Amino acid sequence: MSDTELLRGLADELKCPEYNSFPDIELYMDQVLDFLLRSRTSLRDDERLSSAMVNNYIKADILPRARGKKYSREHLVHLVVILRLKQVLSVRDTGALIKAAKENKSDEAFYESFRKTLDDCAAEIVDKALSENGDSADAAMHLAVESYLCKVACERLIDQIGAREDEKRERRRAEKAEKPEHSDKTEE
Repeated sequence: MSDTELLRGLADELKCPEYNSFPDIELYMDQVLDFLLRSRTSLRDDERLSSAMVNNYIKADILPRARGKKYSREHLVHLVVILRLKQVLSVRDTGALIKAAKENKSDEAFYESFRKTLDDCAAEIVDKALSENGDSADAAMHLAVESYLCKVACERLIDQIGAREDEKRERRRAEKAEKPEHSDKTEE
């Protein structure tokens, strides 16, 4: 297989399932793991999702708690995004980014925005890699360096988002502290 065929095939493999292809019924953990495995959320067998990982994402507050022991479409959507982002970000940064990107969006709008970004970036990367004059080593080095620089830039932006959130919380606390407390008791 040529490098061109390999990279074009990779772009197709990286596609996420459509939002409506997720089950609209709640699933037990083993069903979630099976669905995500069949959906090719990971390209390597050693990167499979486990129930312990799901529990850690819940404890880290980047995945909503299960309802009883069942997981909804919302959980599946978050897990697909988490599994992609955790390849380059810490769990903390992944959670912060998802929270910021999801703000004021429905699960479907958030996920479809993520899918579009993934598809657009995959196409750009394939085009860039193919423009490296056929030298696989140079193309791989270019992608590795670009990945590093993108990761650093992403972490800086996430830190800035976090700082803005801290400032908002601090302003709300200060405003709350400035407001005089009103008493419901009437003075006689």
